Amino acid sequence: MFHFPAVRWAHLQGEAIGIPVITVPSIIEKDMELSALSQSLAILKRENRIDGVVSGAIESDYQKRRIDILCEEIGLASLAPLWRKNPELLLKETIDLGFETYFVGVSALGFDEQWLGSRIDVDNLRKLKDLNKKYGIHLCGEGGEYETFVTDACFFHSKIEIKRMSKRWYGSSGLLVIHEAKLTRKL
Repeated sequence: MFHFPAVRWAHLQGEAIGIPVITVPSIIEKDMELSALSQSLAILKRENRIDGVVSGAIESDYQKRRIDILCEEIGLASLAPLWRKNPELLLKETIDLGFETYFVGVSALGFDEQWLGSRIDVDNLRKLKDLNKKYGIHLCGEGGEYETFVTDACFFHSKIEIKRMSKRWYGSSGLLVIHEAKLTRKL
């Protein structure tokens, strides 16, 4: 349920946007992750006076339902602005808006090591549509088929430059490991 590739660089995304990023370690065990998230959200609500949680859930009933229940128990609003939006249109919109979004994890049939570090663009959208038809992958990776990292967006004040990275391939899945990254001025 949680994104983990490149998460250690999320603070750069926060700085690029101009918002604080608070990271909380999570427990990987499936039965424990929701309990850990609930405890973390309760602490964040109390210490940082947050009012709600915004999730990127698109079609995962599992994910959205779990977040909705946790938020209701804690007294937070649960917002899912992408919920039930057309996946192809969402990807087209991010491309049209100039998002620089890179694949940092792949783990489904049809993906190979070449996807790691490649950008979501018109050509890769076409390839994703082919994989969707052939293997049934979700176009936005909603089933965990892939993970991404955004290095620039229309609302970023700076962009993230990846200075050093490597690929780790595990036979049928892989990760792009970012070893060094920094904020740079937009041109």
